[in-house]
Amino acid sequence: MKTNYLFLSVAALVGGLFAGPSTVQAQVNLKSISVGASYWKPSLDYWNERSMLLDYNAGKGAKLSGAIMPTAALEVGLTKGLSIGGRVGYWKNSVSGDVSVGGTNRSEKFTLSIIPVSLDLKYTFVKAAPATTTKEEAGSEPKSPFLTPYIGVSVARYFINNDFSRQVVGNTGSVKETQSGNNYGVQVFVGAEKKLVKKLFLALDVRYHLGSYNQVVKSETSSTTQKVSLNGLEAGLSLKVKFN
Repeated sequence: MKTNYLFLSVAALVGGLFAGPSTVQAQVNLKSISVGASYWKPSLDYWNERSMLLDYNAGKGAKLSGAIMPTAALEVGLTKGLSIGGRVGYWKNSVSGDVSVGGTNRSEKFTLSIIPVSLDLKYTFVKAAPATTTKEEAGSEPKSPFLTPYIGVSVARYFINNDFSRQVVGNTGSVKETQSGNNYGVQVFVGAEKKLVKKLFLALDVRYHLGSYNQVVKSETSSTTQKVSLNGLEAGLSLKVKFN
C-alpha cells in the first residue's frame, strides 16, 4: 500500500513539473519584431566642452552632434497590455581637424561609436472590446484603432568604442589608438503604433537616455578620468511585424 502511495506521489510531482511550465508558456508569447532608425543626440559634455576637440580647426573647435541610429527589437507579451522586449542600436559619429602646436602641424581624427542594448518593460493602452456585438460584427475582423499609444522604461547597457588617430606632418609623434568600455543607464519612452496592413505596423518611438561612462584621458605625463554624459533625446520610426 505504501509502495503504491509513493509511486502515485512521485508521478504527481513529475507531472506537475512538466505541466507547470506549459501553463506559463501559454501566457508568454512572441508579440513582435521590428527594425527602424532614429535620431539620437547624446550630451557628450566632456568631448564637446572640455576636450582636445576645442583645439581643432585653428581653435574654432569641433563638436560631436546627433546622428541617425539603426535599431532592431523584439517584444514578448506577458499579460494584456504588458510586455517585455530587447532593443539594440548602433550610433556613430566622427570629427576631424588640423591642430598647430609650437610650429608643428598635425591632423587628428576622433570617432566615437555607441551600442545601446536595452531591456524594455512596456505597457500598451489596449482598447477594450465592446460588451455586445451584432451578428455582422461578430463575423468580421475587429476594427483597429487609429493609433495605439504605449509607455515604458528600460534598463540599458552602453558599449563604447573610441578610435583616435594623429598624423604629424614632417615630424615624429603620429598616434593611432582604440579604447573601449561599457556602463549601465536608464531609458524612459513613449510612443504610438499605427496599423498599415495585416500584421504590419508603423511605430513612432520617443525616449530619453539617462546614463554616462568614464573616459580615461592620457597626456604625455599623466592620465585622468573624465565622466561623459549620455543624456539625450532619441526619436525614430520603426516597421513592426506583429504575431498576435
